[in-house]
Amino acid sequence: MNPMTDLGLRFVRRPGPGGRAANLAALGATAIVALLVTFLIAGSLGLTHRSDRIGWRNTDNAKASTAVGVVNEIDDMAGGVPILRYDVALNDPQKNAQLPPPPGLAKAPQPGEVFVSPEVAKHWTDDLAKRYNTAKPTGIITDKGLSSPNDWVIIHGVEKNSPGVAAADRPKYLETWNGNSLDDRMATLLILVAFGITLVLFPLLSLVGQAAGVAAKRREHRLAALRLAGATRSQVLWLSAVEQAVLGFIGAIAGLVGYTLLTPLIARIPLGGGRWYVHDLMPSWWVALIVLIAVPVLSVISALIGLGRVSITPLGVVRGQTRKATSALRLGLLVVGPIMLAILGTGGAIIPLLIGIGLAALAVRIVGPFAVQVIGKFMARTARGPVALLAGRRLADDPKAAFRPVAALVLSGFVTGFLALFMPYGMNSTAADQSFEFYPKDGQVAVVAADAKKLLSEAKLSGKVSTDAHTVIISVPTADREKARTALYNLVPGKVPLTDAERDEQDAGMYKDLRLGVALLLGLVFVTGAASTAAGAVGTALDQAGPAKALRRSGVPLKVIERSARLAAVVPVVGVGLPVVGFGALTGLALSGGQVLTQGSSGAILLGAQVIIGLVLVAVAGAAGAPVLRKASVG
Repeated sequence: MNPMTDLGLRFVRRPGPGGRAANLAALGATAIVALLVTFLIAGSLGLTHRSDRIGWRNTDNAKASTAVGVVNEIDDMAGGVPILRYDVALNDPQKNAQLPPPPGLAKAPQPGEVFVSPEVAKHWTDDLAKRYNTAKPTGIITDKGLSSPNDWVIIHGVEKNSPGVAAADRPKYLETWNGNSLDDRMATLLILVAFGITLVLFPLLSLVGQAAGVAAKRREHRLAALRLAGATRSQVLWLSAVEQAVLGFIGAIAGLVGYTLLTPLIARIPLGGGRWYVHDLMPSWWVALIVLIAVPVLSVISALIGLGRVSITPLGVVRGQTRKATSALRLGLLVVGPIMLAILGTGGAIIPLLIGIGLAALAVRIVGPFAVQVIGKFMARTARGPVALLAGRRLADDPKAAFRPVAALVLSGFVTGFLALFMPYGMNSTAADQSFEFYPKDGQVAVVAADAKKLLSEAKLSGKVSTDAHTVIISVPTADREKARTALYNLVPGKVPLTDAERDEQDAGMYKDLRLGVALLLGLVFVTGAASTAAGAVGTALDQAGPAKALRRSGVPLKVIERSARLAAVVPVVGVGLPVVGFGALTGLALSGGQVLTQGSSGAILLGAQVIIGLVLVAVAGAAGAPVLRKASVG
């Protein structure tokens, strides 16, 4: 075995004073990175799995002359719950006999047959029995034909030329029953996932760097000593890579195990119309392999970048030489992303938009250390006590190290500010209206109105039927709504009686997904920020052990040292994080073309939650680093 490899493995087993805390912090942060990366990959694949099972309903891949069948989607409602109803007709019975049935169905539905999802079967009522003229459903759709165990779906067999599936109504023609067209809702969610990954990418990379940096900081002086003792640059870097790769690999395993244990809970998130099947979210072997390779590789790269100073100037490390100051040229990056988004606007292509958002987030990451340096110098010049002086000097001397622990948290401020002004809020349905509205063809308004009165009378229901030039409006008491819907179910073939509020409820599904997706995204960002801040607190405490020890020997009280450390941790968040929230809002405003898309108080709630959670995280981070600093500075 290479001596440096052996030495690297020895350092992992026996990390030395302070090394155990650094390694544990690095392992924890790496495990969270692996968990989140697995969640993003497995979740994206899970959406495609869900879409594949129901893809045949959206497929339109055949000609009318060669199609095995036709399908038409109808929005339905029962007991206040939206239902998706698919009218299916056999176009070529002979071809149907030679093909497998639709996924999840025992056979292709014949006219009059009704297959329902387990949820619909569980809530099968007399009203549904009357609407479909059958006491019980013909069969149950298995999970092979459902997107979610919560799906409310009815597949109704109808005659070939029934309304909705007749050629004049332009139905979807199917070459087979196993088409796999991407479901519209899943396709939208996949785009949003790509959008979300762009926003959380830099907080995640920041956390990877933080995890590597915690351990690297601890070994910096040790490696510098090896360089001064004669070790070559490549030997030092190899040793560090071995040590970091082992830590990264163990952290990746822990993250995968953690994700697997959390999968049943994650599957309960009602995204895309309902909960998930657990098997949709379980990572495949190749996803696990990607995580087990990618996370350690990223950790090694981050560690080697962080140790560049050791390989170049080991004497400077030993002497505690000040790092090079950051340049004001970094400020120029602040304008690139917003300008790109303002030019592209909401009409731009997806990839350029994602690149523009990514550039804006990258600008935050790069400009942050410069802002910390400016604030640190100002604090040091205006300090009226040792606490502010020590904190200011630390920030000014090494702004990159001071910003690194809070980078993910500050980036979360960018995400929140962006979403606060860009997140669509959706519809404001009150579900208070009680009128069914029909839009018959020209010349049939009076006929439909007369039929409606007759059907309500036969069902012994009270109701008011009125008309205008193109619409039939039927008002019924709230208590009789379902009975009236059943009585009027076939008033206009292929059109289910729905109120405006019920139509909004049908259309609101995508907006609910958006709001839930934003909540999940912010949750990911906050978890990333919390892990990065906590790991950074430990790393900073270890980094400051030497100066803190010297200060204590010179008579500076431990309380002053700890207060200055907490102040140095808070200042980057308050001084940089809050302006970044405004920058994120500016970016979201640029993308929306200057129009605020959020409604109500949702944006203000997001911003308020960001500020509160950010301050709580900083407090927790300070508490996590204090014991380490206290122990490391003894002597």
